[in-house]
Amino acid sequence: MLATLPTEHGFSTAETLVAPVADQIRKTAAEAEAMRRLPSDLMRLLKDVGLFSIYTPKQFGGLDLRVPDALRVVEEVARHDGSTAWVVALGLANGVFTSMLPEASVATLLGNGAALIPAAPAFGVRAAEVNGCYRLNGRWSYNSGAPNADWIAVPVTIFDEDQPRIGPTGAESIFAFVPPSAVEIIDTWYVTGLRATGTQDLRVDDVFVPDAMAGRAIMGPGGPVLHTVRDNTFARIPFMSIAGLAQVPPVVLGIARRAIEEFKLLAQTKQSAFGGPRLAEQVQAQTGLARAEALLRAARTYWYHEVETLWDAAVQNSPISLELRASQRIANLLVTEHCVTAVDLLYRLAGSTAIFQSSALERCFRDVHTAAQHLQVQEARWETTGRVLMGLAPGSPVL
Repeated sequence: MLATLPTEHGFSTAETLVAPVADQIRKTAAEAEAMRRLPSDLMRLLKDVGLFSIYTPKQFGGLDLRVPDALRVVEEVARHDGSTAWVVALGLANGVFTSMLPEASVATLLGNGAALIPAAPAFGVRAAEVNGCYRLNGRWSYNSGAPNADWIAVPVTIFDEDQPRIGPTGAESIFAFVPPSAVEIIDTWYVTGLRATGTQDLRVDDVFVPDAMAGRAIMGPGGPVLHTVRDNTFARIPFMSIAGLAQVPPVVLGIARRAIEEFKLLAQTKQSAFGGPRLAEQVQAQTGLARAEALLRAARTYWYHEVETLWDAAVQNSPISLELRASQRIANLLVTEHCVTAVDLLYRLAGSTAIFQSSALERCFRDVHTAAQHLQVQEARWETTGRVLMGLAPGSPVL
């Protein structure tokens, strides 16, 4: 089921990479959800086995996996816990964002290569250029992993007085990297699912960032265009496209697989309330399981095919066309919808057993629905891709 990864890294599959911490991820899941963040001990283990190094370039101590292989790692983590996988997926920043900075700055950020750098769009923050530095002020939301962060990336527009600085192709922006100690966490993350991701609001008040710790970008109609000073393959993929495939799809795939596994276990022992056959012997359970399996397998095969196609274009340094981006976006949307449908189907068939917090199906249900609410896979994205299929402009940067 799981694709082979490069053997020079010392492991053959995503499952092999995750296996040393799989039991701990599951054992810690309830504690992490209650804390609404990943425990420090678990974070240390995840880093030690390389889960925060999958996107880090080799020159900075990372595994530097192909994107399709790294996504399979995230998927396998999600089979054990969706929140943990959501945070692991943030390792994309170690490859994409650090390509914007000088080597010395990258070495500072990444340390031994296993860093966690949250980077939510900081629409509520302003950057002002002051004597070779940038002064940051403001508040922004959806910073997954913030309580566990090694650094915080702040993608923000540069302002001159009260006006954004506009260049020939869009608003001039930076990805400013600041230590967590310079940022205030505002506790807002009281949500349905993915509770352990620590996706908090943050605030900066007169935080100064030296130029060497700020990568340049342009915020254009197609989303941010990063000014990279070091080539890597995933930095060749437009930002909104790489961000769109890196988190929600592999996480929902893993959650749906876990739901199928848990439903099969439950079905072996759950008896009918009126003395009928076990759930495993009931036609509706057998049919529902087969349908859920079909939904997941079809979505997974299709989605990874589109990921490989996009990745091959990036490897060959071919143009990433709107049509190619739309194809990937459609696959992202379909895999999300199929996984939600599969989990819903099994949750219903499990009956009242699934409503208890002690049930893994209960968490799968909450987590998959929370992931499906993300901007990258919301209903409006169908319109965006449909416009491209019609030969029109996307009408949104989220393509």
